[in-house]
Amino acid sequence: MKFKQILKKTTLILAIAAITACSSLDSDGVRKDPLEGFNRAMWAVNYNVLDPYILKPVAKGWRDYVPSPIKTGLTNVSSNLSEPASFLNRLLQGDGQKAMVHFNRFWINSTFGLGGLIDFASEMNGLKLEEVRTFSHTLGKYGMGDGPYVMLPVLGPKSPRDLLSEVDYTYPVLSLLSLPATIGKKVIDAVDTRSKLLNQDEMLKQSQDPYITFREAYFQHKNFELRDGKAKEQNVQERKFSESELMDID
Repeated sequence: MKFKQILKKTTLILAIAAITACSSLDSDGVRKDPLEGFNRAMWAVNYNVLDPYILKPVAKGWRDYVPSPIKTGLTNVSSNLSEPASFLNRLLQGDGQKAMVHFNRFWINSTFGLGGLIDFASEMNGLKLEEVRTFSHTLGKYGMGDGPYVMLPVLGPKSPRDLLSEVDYTYPVLSLLSLPATIGKKVIDAVDTRSKLLNQDEMLKQSQDPYITFREAYFQHKNFELRDGKAKEQNVQERKFSESELMDID
């Protein structure tokens, strides 16, 4: 049974690797978007219906009415649960030094921070919060491309390589979470991220084509993440975002 599961996961990874083998940019630096028709339809659903009537009001309530200690505690716990997966992905990427930062953060905050509610580790020298590293980042580190851009209902923008981040939920501690706990973690992450982007809504509304602006911001952010906060210059016909904007985008 375990062999069959491993075989299925390996086949899935190889299939996605084949899909992502091609660059998402053409020779002129223009973004290729082979699923643009479908993506724009899903963008209309997300941008015109789901976000303004569901996610945005929830994000505003989270930002304006949930007490800061509760918000901080919940996001700290969510972040702490991801530390072991980040540790393993850093090791797979050959970055042992940063892997140990994630490892030490996890055991310190789990032991002395009430299961991660309090981020004690960030107060220690050399243990400030590092960006979460997913299996998608690991594959990107070794040259796997993003593949075609896909806008999914509810889930938002994804790439085939992005979808492989779910492999992290086969690592402990994430693999030990129940389904409700997993959903709860994802909801907290999504709402907190949306709340941080509320101030940028006007910029999106004023853009000539919000779909294109959002798509390019997504790829810039993924590039920014993959290089640990070092943006790479690309010849793409797009609006450039500042590092502070990129750090807020999920």
